[in-house]
Amino acid sequence: MTTHVLTQEELQQVQSLQTKRDQLTIDFGYTEFKIQELELQKEILIEKLNQLKEEEIKIGKEFQEKYGEGSIDIAKGEFTRFD
Repeated sequence: MTTHVLTQEELQQVQSLQTKRDQLTIDFGYTEFKIQELELQKEILIEKLNQLKEEEIKIGKEFQEKYGEGSIDIAKGEFTRFD
């Protein structure tokens, strides 16, 4: 086996590559961490959306029992029954 001593320039090139590789590894780790955080936030938002839908259905049923089939004009605060 033969060993050669690298020139200063060659050594700097290799060290530069290693530094870039190390930074990419850190960046990938950070990015994956952020992805996991966003996925958790998404799960929380999906749960809130499901709760909102359940609440909408509940209130819709209450209005239907009270007023019958119809629609609500939120701006006017009126319920118009379908006859």
